[in-house]
Amino acid sequence: MRRRRAERELGQEGLAHQCGTNRTYLSGVERSERNVSIDDIARIAKGLRVSAATPSEE
Repeated sequence: MRRRRAERELGQEGLAHQCGTNRTYLSGVERSERNVSIDDIARIAKGLRVSAATPSEE
């Protein structure tokens, strides 16, 4: 998530705004401190403009 966010030149605040959530929550997700619901995965994927259904290729 952090890499995709950086590729899009978004800060946590900007991505949080696009996802309709707050920066603190996204920070916890990036650090694997949060359990993420499928709905939040879909919102984050939409904010990053990636598919939530397919893993990204490294």
